[in-house]
Amino acid sequence: MTRKVLIGFQSDDIIHDKDKSTQDFLNKIPGFQKLLKITVADMMEKMAAIEYSGNGLNINKNSSPKLNLALNQAARILAMDIVPAISTEWHYAINAFSVGDQNKRLVLLSGAVDLLNEEELQFILGHELGHMKCNHMPYLMLTESLYTPIANTAMGSLILSTIKMPLMNWYRIADFTADRAGLLCCQDIRVALSTMIKMAGLPKSYYSQIDINSFILQARDFKMNFTTNLDKVMKFISNNGTFHPWLVLRASELLDWYESGAYNAVIQKHGTNIKFN
Repeated sequence: MTRKVLIGFQSDDIIHDKDKSTQDFLNKIPGFQKLLKITVADMMEKMAAIEYSGNGLNINKNSSPKLNLALNQAARILAMDIVPAISTEWHYAINAFSVGDQNKRLVLLSGAVDLLNEEELQFILGHELGHMKCNHMPYLMLTESLYTPIANTAMGSLILSTIKMPLMNWYRIADFTADRAGLLCCQDIRVALSTMIKMAGLPKSYYSQIDINSFILQARDFKMNFTTNLDKVMKFISNNGTFHPWLVLRASELLDWYESGAYNAVIQKHGTNIKFN
């Protein structure tokens, strides 16, 4: 399999405009950086280290050489300074997530490993590495702290009241940035879209009949329709009520970026052909 390694690739090559502007806005809020340090470095980081030392299966060249190799290839393509730790967790959905800031870890759900082919798995791995590459981890961990009991106390609600709405909105936009990294990792827009189709709920019995063109049409129709002010408000409220952006919305955003020529520009600027075994 020949793919391009992205020499000199940086987060500025892929970061979504709203991703960057929201981070800039949050960083200007008085006390935000201190809150970030307390929540992430002093609490969530330690919690993640403990939890994932005692839960799941650590992946390495001995325990799961194929998965370990896949991660190392993805990290090499995206010019990662450090290859994060990786482990699996039992849950039969197609997904992955990342934890830790100073000690980063990528967690693959068992469903992702079983239900995706090797190329699709690269999209998932690249997506998570994209979060790390773009310095999303402190913000992701702070956002996830909103789901903990302390955030629902009177003191927690008061402290978080100023940042909760922009942070929750950023949480979804961050996935648009990370999807770009996923595409740069698998280097095939149809592979990225087939991954999203499976994540959107296509039954396994229909995997041999995936219709990518229909999914593209659905993504474009979704963008063109529901454009009144009320539609936009309803879409914003509904999407912000989910843990991740809708897959059709993600596909629409990724297609826009791909068709703008930005993907090819990154590949041409940074790409060097490498043949992976």
